[in-house]
Amino acid sequence: MSLRALAIHPAHWPLPARLVLMLACALLCAVGGLLLAVQEQEDSRHAARQRQQELRTQFRAALAQANRVGTLRVHKTALEVQLATQEEQLWPSAAASNGLLHTKLMRRAAECGLTLESFKPHAGKPSASLSLRGPYSGLLRLVELVTAPPLPVLIDSLELRISERPGDRSLLMTTIVTAPTRPDPQEKERSP
Repeated sequence: MSLRALAIHPAHWPLPARLVLMLACALLCAVGGLLLAVQEQEDSRHAARQRQQELRTQFRAALAQANRVGTLRVHKTALEVQLATQEEQLWPSAAASNGLLHTKLMRRAAECGLTLESFKPHAGKPSASLSLRGPYSGLLRLVELVTAPPLPVLIDSLELRISERPGDRSLLMTTIVTAPTRPDPQEKERSP
């Protein structure tokens, strides 16, 4: 085989040279396809490793949180006991019928610039009917203050009227309020 024969188009090459060229092309295509397949497998393996690392990190974080659950439950119980103690000091259960409701409402009415017109306690339960006079903003502020924690007063009914007196035009609020009833701690422990 001469160099001059190889210099012409491969279709004119002798048969052994064409077979070698076709074999080389087939081998190159096979190697290229193999490299692409291996690269794809390597990419998926790398993604699987990263996902496995993320899952291990999440698992370790979940284990750490699970270990803290016991501590958090103890802390929650301690806070509930502290809250119950503070509530008892703010609103003793024995004082619900002895005027504490009246005192609280009078103090809040004075803070809001309202006049307590009447206070009628209900027999047998810690509730009362009352009438207050003053501007709308003061009445709104009173409702906000007495219904806010800790130990919010419950408002059973509420009626607003415009009250006109000589030289004084204001709102008159008539409402029924109830002192909060705290659940028995032993009942709380029994409920699931």
